[in-house]
Amino acid sequence: MLGPVAPSLLALVWYYLTGNLQELRLKPGDRLESDSDRVFIVTNGTGQVVRDGPGGHDILLRIVRQGSVVSDGDTLMAESPLDVLALPARISKRDRAGG
Repeated sequence: MLGPVAPSLLALVWYYLTGNLQELRLKPGDRLESDSDRVFIVTNGTGQVVRDGPGGHDILLRIVRQGSVVSDGDTLMAESPLDVLALPARISKRDRAGG
């Protein structure tokens, strides 16, 4: 299965201007749940992508740094101060027309 493709700079500007792009800052220990509607791109800091284990504990899937993309219902947990861009998971043909 192929992962999500990062949008073009023009698409990011469009998302920002239309209010669809959010900049988020997490403190160490903060968690952010991804869903099918949004994708998170790490812009600064270090975090962990985890899922809930059967006994209520976290299962570590991977470590993320600048440029990493988090989606598909995973939980992003900040290890250090973490800056994240949240944008729509689906890019329409109209959004891609300029980029």
